[in-house]
Amino acid sequence: MKKLKLLAIAILLFSAVKTNAQTDTATTTKAIFFNAGAQYMSNLTYAGRRDESSVPVLLPNFTVISKKGFFVSAMGYFDLSGSKSQSEGLSVTPGYVFSFDKKKEFGGAVSVTKYFITSNSPIILSSFNFTADAQLNYNPADIIKMTLGASYRIGKDNSNDIINNAELSKEIWIVKTGTNKKDGLKVDPTATLYAGTQSFYQTYYTESQVQRAVANPSPSNPLNVLFPSQPSQSIVTQTVTQQRQEEVKKYNLLAISGSIPVTYAINKVQLSFTPYFIKPLNQVDYTTNNAMNGVYFLFTTGVSITF
Repeated sequence: MKKLKLLAIAILLFSAVKTNAQTDTATTTKAIFFNAGAQYMSNLTYAGRRDESSVPVLLPNFTVISKKGFFVSAMGYFDLSGSKSQSEGLSVTPGYVFSFDKKKEFGGAVSVTKYFITSNSPIILSSFNFTADAQLNYNPADIIKMTLGASYRIGKDNSNDIINNAELSKEIWIVKTGTNKKDGLKVDPTATLYAGTQSFYQTYYTESQVQRAVANPSPSNPLNVLFPSQPSQSIVTQTVTQQRQEEVKKYNLLAISGSIPVTYAINKVQLSFTPYFIKPLNQVDYTTNNAMNGVYFLFTTGVSITF
C-alpha cells in the first residue's frame, strides 16, 4: 500500500467492539461469554479520511468478554475489490470496558490493537503497527450520549500520530419485542467530529551558488589569435534554484461524520446496517496541491451472535 500522508476507522472498529461489550455485559449473568460476527464495509477509511486505494472489506470478528469488562477481540481483513480479493491479515485487541456509577451513565473503555497486515496491502490500516485507544462516555438519563475518544497510532515506519473524536448520539427504539422488551428495532443517530495530527509534504525552494566550467571561444575567433595562451575553459558562478519537499506534521480538524446505525435484535442475534455521510476537512490533493471538498458516502452491514 502507498504510504498514507493523511489519516482517515480504527476508531469506528473499536467503538463497535466497545458497544457490543457494554450491551452484553449488562444483559448476561455468565462470567464469560462470546460474540462472533462479520461486518461488510463498502469503503474502509480511517478518522474520516480515505486513500485512492481504499477498498471494500469484509471484517469477521470474534470476541471473548468477561462479566467484569475485560475482553479480547480478533478481527480479520478481507479485500473484496473484484479479482484481487484475498485475505490481507488480522488484528488482535485486548481491552477493558468500565463504568464509574451503578446506573452505567458514566464510563469508558481502553484497548490496544496490534495489526498483522501485509505492508503492500490496499487495506488502509496496513501502515499501522499498533494503536492504543481510550474513550469516555456520559449518557445522563438516556437523554443523549456524549463520547470523547483518543487513538495513538504507531506506524510501521515509526511515525506516530494521535486522533481525537467527539461524538453525540441518541438511542431511539422503534419497536421493542421479547419477554424482557430488550429485542426489537432501534436507530442511533450519531454526529462525530475527528481531529488529529496529519503528515503531509510541503514544497519549498532553495537557492545555491555553484561554479561551472564554460568553454572559451574557438581558435578561429580573432581573440584567440591575439592571445594564443588563453585557457580552453573559464570558471563562472551561477545561482541555482532547486525544488524540495519536507514532511510536515500538523494537528488539525480532519472530518465530520453523520451516521444512523440501525439495529434489529432477535434473541442472541443482532443485524445491523449503518449509512455514513462524511465530509473531510483540511484535506489537500497532493497531485494538484488544491483543497479537496465534498461529501462521500459509505455504509456497513453485518450480523453478530452472542453465546
